[in-house]
Amino acid sequence: MSSYMISVTAADRVGIVYSVTGALLDLGGNVLELSQTVMRGYFTIILEADFPTPRTRDQIVEAIHERGRRFDLQVQVTEIKEPLTEPLVPAGERFILTVLGDDSPGIVHNIAGSLAAHGANIVDLHARVEGSRFSLVMEALIPHDLTPAAIRSELERYGRAHKLEAFVQHENIFAATTEPSPVRLGAALRSQGDSLASH
Repeated sequence: MSSYMISVTAADRVGIVYSVTGALLDLGGNVLELSQTVMRGYFTIILEADFPTPRTRDQIVEAIHERGRRFDLQVQVTEIKEPLTEPLVPAGERFILTVLGDDSPGIVHNIAGSLAAHGANIVDLHARVEGSRFSLVMEALIPHDLTPAAIRSELERYGRAHKLEAFVQHENIFAATTEPSPVRLGAALRSQGDSLASH
């Protein structure tokens, strides 16, 4: 058994995921986790794959280049030699941080520095500039011994100085207020029918 973290970058085109995962399948690999995005016209994917039959880094790179030769792929392959027996980052509760406002250099750097100083670990981050407007959505693990209010007040203080609004929500509250929920169309239509019939 061999395990690898594999990242691939290229100008975005239709069929890159199909080619990359096809190359891994040709080698007998199984994708365990995958994240993919397109940013400013550039495609990036990172994934973890296991191979029951030992494979070398060079074999994987060659297979991906061969399958995706029309895409001019940039491939990085890192072997996972041993699973971590202990996490390198502290545990914590998952919070969603949202920052919106005027763009200026250093926003991500300063917010990341503030979180690092408190021992909060960033596990997912998306930031974008549209014209002069900056937006950021981040998932972070805040240590159990740190109150979200401490992070929130520091972000609000930074936001006031840079014309930004910052919000910190527990992931359960964020999900409850943003995720779509099922709608009972049958009941809604019956209600509408009753209403129409009464007029």
